[in-house]
Amino acid sequence: MSSIRIKQLARSATSTPELSASQRSSPALQQVQTPEEELPSFVLGAAALSGGRPRLPECWAHRGNSNKYPENTKASFIEACELGVDGIETDLHITTDNVVLCFHDPELDTKTDGKGKIELQAWRGHLEHVRTKQAPVQPLPFLSDVLEVMLYPGNEAVKLNLDCKVGIDPERLFVLIQGVLTTFDDWEKRLAPRIILGLWHPKFLLPAARHLPYLPRYAISMTLADAKRYFWNSVHGFSMYYEGLATREGQLFIAECKAEGRSVCAWTVNTKEGMRECARWGIASCITDRPDRWREVAAEFEADYEGAMKPTLQTFLLPWLSRTAYSFDIAREAKDDKEYLEREGGRFEDWGDVQTGLQIAGAE
Repeated sequence: MSSIRIKQLARSATSTPELSASQRSSPALQQVQTPEEELPSFVLGAAALSGGRPRLPECWAHRGNSNKYPENTKASFIEACELGVDGIETDLHITTDNVVLCFHDPELDTKTDGKGKIELQAWRGHLEHVRTKQAPVQPLPFLSDVLEVMLYPGNEAVKLNLDCKVGIDPERLFVLIQGVLTTFDDWEKRLAPRIILGLWHPKFLLPAARHLPYLPRYAISMTLADAKRYFWNSVHGFSMYYEGLATREGQLFIAECKAEGRSVCAWTVNTKEGMRECARWGIASCITDRPDRWREVAAEFEADYEGAMKPTLQTFLLPWLSRTAYSFDIAREAKDDKEYLEREGGRFEDWGDVQTGLQIAGAE
C-alpha cells in the first residue's frame, strides 16, 4: 500500500474500537508515518533468482522494519512490506481485557512511555495511550493490525511468524488468535496458509495443535539438543540462533532437518556475510533487522550466483572477530536462555513426552 493511501486511512481513523479480541485497526492509526520516497522494485527471497537456480532463503523482517521505525509497530510492518520482504516476525502479549498486542518485552518501560507489565494492564484507559519512545512515535499495534497489513494490495504473499512469548497462557493465547483470525473475510485462504506459530516452550505444543491445527509450528531455540529432544516430533520447522547453526553441530542439525523435511530459519542475521552463509547452507529463511542489506545480498546472487556462493576470506575470519561466535559464549547464552524459559514457563522435562504429530489440518 502506498504512503498516500496510508495517510488517507490515518485521517479517517478517529475513534477507538470496542474492546474485544476481534478488533481490526489500532485506535491511533493516525500516528502511522511512512517515508515519502518510492522504493525501487525488487523481490527478495524465494522469487529472487532467475534462470532456475536454487532459491535463496526467505527474508523475514525482525519486528518489522525495526532498523528504521519503532519495532513491532504498524509503521514498521508496512515499511517492511514496502521494502519487499518475504515475511514479518512479531511478538505477542495479552492484556487483562483480552487484547492481543504485538510487542516484544513483557514490560513497557524500555521501549515506550508506559510502565509495568503488559499482562497486568487493560487496553482501554491504559495501554491505548502508550506510545513508543523512538520517533516517529507510534501506538502499540493489535495482532489484527499486522494481519490487515498482510492483506494490503501487493502483500498477498507476505508470511507472518508469531513469536509466542513464554509467560503467556497458551490456551488463552491460541483461543484469542483464533478469534482475531475469524473476523477477517475468507481468512482460511487469505491468511491462515501464511502464518507460522513460533514456540519457545514445549508447553505450547498441545494447545497449538488443538486450537490452531491449521498453522505450522516452529520451535524457537538457542539449543540444538533441546530443539531435537523436546520438539522434533511436534514441529514443522526450527527457528534457531544463527551462531549455533554456524557450528559443526549446527551444520549436522541442518542436514538432518533437510533429510527429515523440517524447515530451518536462522535469527538474527544482520551482517551481509551471515546472510550469504544462510544461502550457502540452503536453509529456508532468515530473520533480520536489516532487510535493506538483504536486498543487496540478493542482488549479488542475482548478478553472480556462483561467485556469491563461494566462501571468501572473510567467511573464515569474521567469526573469530566476534565473541558471540565462540563456543563458550554460545553455550553461556543458551544456558541463560533455558534458565529464563523454565523460570517463566516451567521445566521442559514436565512436557518431555509431548508429541503432536506433523499433520496440518485445513482451516475451517
